[in-house]
Amino acid sequence: MHVVSREEMQAIDRYTIGQIGLGGPLLMENAGRAVYDELAPNLKKGEKICVVLGKGNNGGDGFVAARMLLDSGVDEEVWLLPDPLEIKGDAAYHMNAFLKAGGRIRTIQEEREAFSQSIGEADLVIDALLGTGFQGTPYPECLEVIDQMNQSKATVVSVDLPSGVPANGEFFSHHAVAADLTLTLECPKLAQFVQPAARCFGEVRTLSIGIPEVSVQQAGVRRKVWREEDVRCTLPHRDPFSHKGSHGKGLLIAGSEQMSGAAFFSARAALRSGIGLLSLSVPDEVRPTIASHLPETMFMPRSALDFQGLSGIAIGPGLGREPEQADLVRRVLEYDSVPCVIDADGIYYLSGMTELLRKRKSPIVLTPHPGEMAHLLGTSVSEVEKSRFDVSKQFAEKFGVYLVLKGRNTIITAPDGGQVVNTTGNAALAKGGSGDVLTGILFAFLLQHGRTLDAVCNAVYLHGALADDLVKTGHSQLDVLATDLIEHIPPVLHHLYQKATC
Repeated sequence: MHVVSREEMQAIDRYTIGQIGLGGPLLMENAGRAVYDELAPNLKKGEKICVVLGKGNNGGDGFVAARMLLDSGVDEEVWLLPDPLEIKGDAAYHMNAFLKAGGRIRTIQEEREAFSQSIGEADLVIDALLGTGFQGTPYPECLEVIDQMNQSKATVVSVDLPSGVPANGEFFSHHAVAADLTLTLECPKLAQFVQPAARCFGEVRTLSIGIPEVSVQQAGVRRKVWREEDVRCTLPHRDPFSHKGSHGKGLLIAGSEQMSGAAFFSARAALRSGIGLLSLSVPDEVRPTIASHLPETMFMPRSALDFQGLSGIAIGPGLGREPEQADLVRRVLEYDSVPCVIDADGIYYLSGMTELLRKRKSPIVLTPHPGEMAHLLGTSVSEVEKSRFDVSKQFAEKFGVYLVLKGRNTIITAPDGGQVVNTTGNAALAKGGSGDVLTGILFAFLLQHGRTLDAVCNAVYLHGALADDLVKTGHSQLDVLATDLIEHIPPVLHHLYQKATC
């Protein structure tokens, strides 16, 4: 499933219409029918539905859905914000079809009080006011309609995007529709995955409208959502004649006297995620405590680190910020023979070593949260959050790294600028230790997968899926601990492997 910008979606439509020959009215018919078909199973005879339309293609999609609703047994009212004479092109074609099929249009500007009353009495509101083409700030009369939809007690379903949300996810301060459900057409838009836009979408379902894959390829789209079927096709499968060395020999440099738990979480998660051999380097003061809980792990003193014979290194969880830790990070960066993962306090020291990233030939994975990303770039968290896709892409391409920008809808960016969005996970992960668990899973997967990007995407997917499954099976978002995530790896991995398709 591809993720597109406003400009990419417009290019996709142009190619589909101009080169493939699927006309605009046909695509609009497909879109409106898809919306209706998604809603139809839950419609009840006699319930009141208000369809709110603008003058663009989004309104045209709404006219098609409204035409389908005419024969559904519901009590439908169609409200148009602009004058009907302003409707042009494909939208006008479908407006006329709606009227000839027996539909009636009421105009909001001429019946303001009646519209307000109708919205207040509605059971369902279909928002087809503003779509992908919207930019800037809505006109005052449009904002007024948006506010009325938000004040309604009805279920609000937005077509493609909640009205008022810019498709590219630019920052905005005006009001936008707060949808209960958004029916996105063909491809999710960038706005779905960044704040503040993402808060407006509610539940999201993506509907196919018959656009061929070649149209997306021609538009040069290089973003996708990582789904369960992607995981199933890319999980590593063990050779029955393999041995422990076949599945990675890794060194994890983590933990400090104050944060010994971080080392435990990462190491335990790596073991549960299939790493063949794991050595752990922690300060001598905490080694006895950790060793008693990790009998499967070997230990390597900080004073005698030896990278020879390893197939990968991870550094950072709970490392601490004493000056001597910077030397450890530098040593790992300069050892270019194996891939590495850098997280947490390891990322803290990277801001002064970014040129070393460029020199590496082996893959390197960075897993910053927005605060760590802001520190790396010398900017604010708000600036990072405003441009998550662009910030990730620019950094990954500039320094040749795999970048995992954590958060709701984690963005994974490859050195070539290709991007993957992960949609698993919930607020249960907003707790100390969960990032350390991700580091361990990612490290183990990195040493077992053939392709680095598959390893990173599968690790992030699994990490989020653990929280999702825990919340579905007896936990709340408040009580999930890092240890719960780790001990839930076996059943979730079992489920994914049972359904593996490749």
